Amino acid sequence: MARATTLEVLRRALRADKRPLLRIANAARLPYPVVYDFAKGKRGLSLASAQKLAAVLGLELRLRKGR
Repeated sequence: MARATTLEVLRRALRADKRPLLRIANAARLPYPVVYDFAKGKRGLSLASAQKLAAVLGLELRLRKGR
């Protein structure tokens, strides 16, 4: 079974979050169109933007055991 990519996990977290995208974008200090287009699958994110978004969504990147 394939694991979800980082961007897929971020998109799922955005969909699950009850806050409006505008509020999430503001909290992450990202332009709303960037977050909106990413959430709709129209674009990807830079690593810096993904990091900001992950922090606002309460996500963290960690190593898996056995790697």
